[in-house]
Amino acid sequence: MSEFSLLGNTTKSQMFGCVVITDKHAVVIDGGTFGDSKQLAELLAQTSGSRVDAWFFTHPHHDHIGCFVDICKNYPEVKIDRIYHHFPDHNTLIPHLRTDTERMLVSDFFELSRDKNTTVLSANDSFVFDGVSIRVLRVYTPDITENFVNNTSTVYRIDGEKGSFLILGDLGIEGGCELMKNCPKELLQTDYTQMAHHGQGGVSREFYEYVRPQRCIWPAPDWLWDNDAGNGFDTGPWQTVRTREWMQALGVTEHIVEKDGVQRIKF
Repeated sequence: MSEFSLLGNTTKSQMFGCVVITDKHAVVIDGGTFGDSKQLAELLAQTSGSRVDAWFFTHPHHDHIGCFVDICKNYPEVKIDRIYHHFPDHNTLIPHLRTDTERMLVSDFFELSRDKNTTVLSANDSFVFDGVSIRVLRVYTPDITENFVNNTSTVYRIDGEKGSFLILGDLGIEGGCELMKNCPKELLQTDYTQMAHHGQGGVSREFYEYVRPQRCIWPAPDWLWDNDAGNGFDTGPWQTVRTREWMQALGVTEHIVEKDGVQRIKF
């Protein structure tokens, strides 16, 4: 049986990263920020001898690609065989990035990826690692310009012997509508659903009602989980608590949350 590990938060920043370990392979999706690199390197040392057979990415924001950049620069023991993504090209991305730091990080990503075996993904691509399949349900299209970088998120479905996962990255409302239109409903319905954009400001309530999550994976630190900007529960500007209410209305009772550290799921 394979294992899905949700990485825990180590910097108090929102982030997303997960690792899938099969009998013979190690697969990473995103990875988190620069500050999450030590955690990932230690997990890989324990589970795969510091080898990554495949590193998949959803989209190029710092809390999803920063760990990869830092691993490449500062953890030579981690050997990465191949990376997979469908990012807009560098010149298209740069005007949409928020800070000079993020623009530099994206430039580093493209530079470092030139030294790796890189596969540019297409919708419906499928990859098998022992008994685990990873299928690409959606890739970036230039038609959606709203909430641009988040809506470039590649969406994945992971299937193992006894479980399935829907990985949404930071997909926004527009990307969610596109996904409902173009992807068969049965492919979007899984045992575990990763909540888009850390559980707030992502896809719509209509999308979640459509896919009917069974169990929710939240890439959310404690302050975001509770919408607490410093004045207590649900006093901040984020929509996490509203999304939690949506899930309660849908009957979801099991939540796997980044704030609780690394969590491993056999599947």
